Amino acid sequence: MADVANYTIENNSGANVRIDLNNVFSAIQSSNSKSTDLVSSQCVAGMPFLNTTSKVLKIRNSNNTSFTDIGNIDQANLGLLPATGGTMTGVLQCATGAANAPSLHFGSSGTGFYQDAANIIGFGGSGNLSFKFSNSGIDFIGARPARFFDSDSTHYVALQSTGTVTSNRTITLPNESGTVLTSSSTIPTSQLSGGSVTIGSTSINLGAAATSITGLTELTVTTLNATNQNINNIKNAGGANESTADQIYEGRAKIWVNFNGTNTTIRDDFGVTSVGDHGVGIYQLNFDTNFSSTDYCPTGFVHRNGSTGGRVLCHIDTYNQINVGSYRFMVSGTNNGSNVGLSVVDVTHAFVAIHGDQ
Repeated sequence: MADVANYTIENNSGANVRIDLNNVFSAIQSSNSKSTDLVSSQCVAGMPFLNTTSKVLKIRNSNNTSFTDIGNIDQANLGLLPATGGTMTGVLQCATGAANAPSLHFGSSGTGFYQDAANIIGFGGSGNLSFKFSNSGIDFIGARPARFFDSDSTHYVALQSTGTVTSNRTITLPNESGTVLTSSSTIPTSQLSGGSVTIGSTSINLGAAATSITGLTELTVTTLNATNQNINNIKNAGGANESTADQIYEGRAKIWVNFNGTNTTIRDDFGVTSVGDHGVGIYQLNFDTNFSSTDYCPTGFVHRNGSTGGRVLCHIDTYNQINVGSYRFMVSGTNNGSNVGLSVVDVTHAFVAIHGDQ
């Protein structure tokens, strides 16, 4: 193009005016093209300009202080992304935005993406922060659930935080395939990998009660609650002091009592309902549970009533009142060691224990 200093046609000879006109028209026709940017004296606000070196079409700004790039004339759409879409080769930078004014939205100004903080992208839904994306993971805000829909998208399984968490918690999935079961699972057996579990050498169907478990060498429990336990041997924590269940049952006292014979007050007992007073030195123990027969074995002992003088020797005589639900006996003693005659006596301390089958 002809490099014109300005667009003014000066008075001159006809030939020179014609030359001046041709140069101006040539500059206009080529968008004032030149290999270097025009100097300010050659420019007016709004004029176009083509830099033939960079192939960039420009336009002078409204203040006539500089040019604003429009695009490269050798590229389709001047290198600009058309409204119909295309491929961007550069970086698109958006404003920071906010939850109620996301910088990237899809027609709803209250729903979209924005920068919540440095290196954190927030998603605002209906003007509120819903979740965040960062290098630490995805944060679901306000106890919002993560919902996983089934194959036809009619129902879902949701993972959700409780309303209040006292400290951060992490649930780590196992390195295996399968179904996660909880205490309230209602997953059919047919959907599980295997319908039973094996304890020791005993296979137990899921949901079934185990009546017996074999194949266990040793079972250590902190607390064992059961209605009935069939046990062959019982040992201490070191595996010693073995006893059978029969030895324990036959060897332990089914009944024992410590009572005051002067008023039949029970100090402590096991298996005794009450102590009856049937006269001086005559007592009856009433049992919580009947014995299976009257062939049980009672043993007893009493303290003497005084440390000096009085009755110093006491023993228990049966009173021919042995029943499955009670036992009556008599306490008698002597006044001194040389007197072998016995007389009934109330004592302050009486102790009785009974072994047998119930």
